[in-house]
Amino acid sequence: MSQMIAIQTPFGELHGRDAVYLDHVYMNYAKKELVLKGEINGSLAPEAVDEFVPYELIFTGVYYFNMIELDVALSMSEQKYVQGSSFDELIDTPLMATIASARGKHLKHFLLKTYDDILEIACSDYKMSI
Repeated sequence: MSQMIAIQTPFGELHGRDAVYLDHVYMNYAKKELVLKGEINGSLAPEAVDEFVPYELIFTGVYYFNMIELDVALSMSEQKYVQGSSFDELIDTPLMATIASARGKHLKHFLLKTYDDILEIACSDYKMSI
């Protein structure tokens, strides 16, 4: 059974459409690396910061990357798009089972909801820098 676990950022769990803004997406296909840059709305973070704080997320060992516009995603039937926090890890999903079967890889599955888009990533790991 799939589970959704909120990622604890340096500012705690992030919730709300305005919590995460995405400005740049860089995919280095040869390195299987995805780099996201943007800002976190500090006023919506539990560890409140009264301003927008730049962040960088680096996902390594990327085997799956999907990006969908937020309003389109919210109109779809997939519950994962409307549940959870702004940044979640999904556990025991059909996607992870498929990757394990096809490639023998045991990866992590993430869902990042930004102001405009939802990104779904299956990768080895990630690192967040503030």
